Amino acid sequence: MEQIGYVSLWVGKFSTSEELEKYLLIAYTEDGDAIPSQFEKDFKVDYFDEDFSEAHYANQDMCKLSHLLEGCSYDDVVIPNFVEKYGEYLPDGFNSMILIYDFQHNKKSDNEINGVKYLGSIRYE
Repeated sequence: MEQIGYVSLWVGKFSTSEELEKYLLIAYTEDGDAIPSQFEKDFKVDYFDEDFSEAHYANQDMCKLSHLLEGCSYDDVVIPNFVEKYGEYLPDGFNSMILIYDFQHNKKSDNEINGVKYLGSIRYE
């Protein structure tokens, strides 16, 4: 749900950057109504502003959270805050990340869905 000053993080494993893009793709009907992405369906996200989100695919699995988040917006705050709260090492190697800013997802799950796992939310402002 929308929460100013928070950022939510999902990590995942994808074969290609195109596969990640397809997973996040919001389609539209002829009338202009949004058709939720597979990501939104998997994690029961009703709505988020795409302008306040970013996703990145790396060509290899990353074991360190800081490496996976390198170069993200607000990285000087986001990286240390996520590492402090959730640890530096990812339990499994992941090669992709999805960040949604001004959004605090509150449906905690330890399960991976379609190779994607919700890690958590932190304050970035």
